[in-house]
Order: sequence, then structure tokens, then C-alpha cells
Amino acid sequence: MYLIPIASEIRKKRIDAHLSQHGLSLKAGLGGQAINRIERKETTSIHPLRAQAIASALNCNVDEICICNKGA
Repeated sequence: MYLIPIASEIRKKRIDAHLSQHGLSLKAGLGGQAINRIERKETTSIHPLRAQAIASALNCNVDEICICNKGA
């Protein structure tokens, strides 16, 4: 089951954490452009492990930045 990232919430939390898109990608252990693609809504679903990595890097819970995609 993949999760749908909430781009606006990820962006808000990233800015509040004083991180660039690239910085958050690296802190989460993702490719350098991963957050950029999520925030531009090019990436419409993400694996729960990636979502957890982003949430951990932002010091929040997954359900604050993603919604469940029960159809996937």
C-alpha cells in the first residue's frame, strides 16, 4: 500500500525546519531531487518506508505528511 504525499504540508514543515529541498532529500536518505518532485506533485505516491524517512527527517508523524492510498 503506497501513500499519497501532502506536498503543501511537506513544504511547510521543510521550510519550518530551515531545510532546502535538496537538504531534506539527503537528510531522508533519498535522491537529491526527490523532495522537489514531491513538492511539484510529479511524484503522486510513495512507499511507506520513504514516507517514514521523510517524516523522521522532519521530526513528525507520517500521517501529518501523507494520506493512505487504499486502492494501490
